Amino acid sequence: MMTKLLALSPLTDENIETLKKYHITVVTPETMIPDEYAEIDIIYGWRSKVISKILKTPNHSLKWIQSFSAGVDFMPLVDLEEHQIILTNASGQKAVPIAESVMSYILHFARGLHVYQTQNHWEPFEKQFTLKELPVIIFGTGRIGQQIATYLQVFGTKVYGVNTTGHPVAGFKETFAINDLKQIPNHIAIVINALPSTPTTNNFFNKSQLELFKELFLFINIGRGSTVNEQDLLAKLNDGSIQHAALDVTKVEPIPNDSQLWQQDNLLLTQHSTWAEESDSLFNIFMKNLPDFLAGKPLSYNVVDYKRGY
Repeated sequence: MMTKLLALSPLTDENIETLKKYHITVVTPETMIPDEYAEIDIIYGWRSKVISKILKTPNHSLKWIQSFSAGVDFMPLVDLEEHQIILTNASGQKAVPIAESVMSYILHFARGLHVYQTQNHWEPFEKQFTLKELPVIIFGTGRIGQQIATYLQVFGTKVYGVNTTGHPVAGFKETFAINDLKQIPNHIAIVINALPSTPTTNNFFNKSQLELFKELFLFINIGRGSTVNEQDLLAKLNDGSIQHAALDVTKVEPIPNDSQLWQQDNLLLTQHSTWAEESDSLFNIFMKNLPDFLAGKPLSYNVVDYKRGY
């Protein structure tokens, strides 16, 4: 029996040949006709308008969507759950490039590159640090957080983690529950936010949470823009209680030209660009679940929990 897959994210010729071996027919929005909407079993990628049409098709066959991203907060999760569609995300796909970007942020400020970048005269900058002098806490101990921790350990950095329950995770010196942060070390120098966007993480990093950290050297956000109260962060950057920040994600994207974020000298902005990854990484994640799907078994890799939203 043939399975029909709608490719909304690119597939290589090699990918398509691999799918043929599993008796999967690949169609694209350009080649698909409306009569085929009801025949789609799997969607690879995401386009809201196309998927909406399929969900509205009576007696559709859609059973599984492989998202192109780790975050799925922009998707109609309630509708997908009602249709009993399995949703898998791309968690881990971008762990290496994002972790490498985080390392570049840290080294940029720790080694004084932010000063030398604009300096046009000879004046050695002595307020530099080695990474082992800058204890780090990572909010989010999933694959991205673990990859960052792995890199930091090479430099001898003490790495702490925060997750839902405080359960131990390899690579972290100690972990804490997100709703009980009273015991976090008071010598943290760098906060890395890798939290997903959920109702409980919305504006999580506000004035009160940021004040848990005294004299913070660097705040990094590679999670979701909605998790940070940007006005509270700017206030901390201006009063010096946070020396530097690096944001790859913001509440509004693209950032408006008149945004205060552009005016902050001690803030490094990248434009949601830390994700650049190997071209086949999404397909590799997809293939971890495909044999089980075709065998009618439960999927086990990157399955989204609709109740949690990730």
